Amino acid sequence: MDKLEELYAKFAREKQFLSGVSPRTVKWYRFAFNRWNTLIGQMPDGENIKDFVIRLTESGVEAVTVNMYARAFNSFLTWLHTEGHIPERIRISRVKEGQKPPKTYSEETLKRFLSWRPTTFEGFRLHTMICVAIDTGARVDELLTLKRDSINLDDLFITVLGKGNKQRTIPISVECRKVLYHFLKRHDSDIAFPKQDGAQLSYGAALDQLKSVAAKLGVKGKVGFHGLRHTFATSYLRDGGNLIYLSRLLGHADLQTTRIYINNNVEDLALVHKKTSLLSKLR
Repeated sequence: MDKLEELYAKFAREKQFLSGVSPRTVKWYRFAFNRWNTLIGQMPDGENIKDFVIRLTESGVEAVTVNMYARAFNSFLTWLHTEGHIPERIRISRVKEGQKPPKTYSEETLKRFLSWRPTTFEGFRLHTMICVAIDTGARVDELLTLKRDSINLDDLFITVLGKGNKQRTIPISVECRKVLYHFLKRHDSDIAFPKQDGAQLSYGAALDQLKSVAAKLGVKGKVGFHGLRHTFATSYLRDGGNLIYLSRLLGHADLQTTRIYINNNVEDLALVHKKTSLLSKLR
């Protein structure tokens, strides 16, 4: 094992076991490090980090993915400097991303998911997760780690563990409470959405099941849990929701992250205005 690989392995262990980052984040650290090794393969410095971005872009990697690699590798760069392995603190700058609208599901697609009638434990679990995601905008990782005692059916809220191990409380609807109540009666695990043996379900297994069900329901295009989160956020603002409140609901540390859901579509603006018009309320 060469020196850089040894340093990376130490960094990853410390992040996982001392800083408590999620397994998926550790995977992204590995993806970014592997790309660095493939394209550069040397100890980082002020010049070759620029080459890294250029070579990623030249290989056809989209800007949003380049920035994801950059965020992951920047954590390693910070660690290298803090531990004294590189003399200066260096960072990979973000590249400009095109303003692509977030992937959302149509109302017809959502109705297909919601009208689906499962017959197995796994099916009821997925159906409930879909309902909670649509109702709250929670990340799939937050649902997979959600504990039974973090669900308050009486006061209509759930408490999830988000990025950076930060807890946040999200309100749920009466309809969501009904779905959760019926599913929680089907098992006695401390985890809200467990496997049948009570153990925690993996992200990969949950995503595979979602894709399988979507195919059976005739859902076209790319399928993923994050689309449900995007759909929640877009719908929330379209119905006149507050951007700051939405940022809190989604667990965004930076309000700028939430701004991607602002849609200047004339029809959306007209719909919000119809609901919020002060003159209409007063007359």
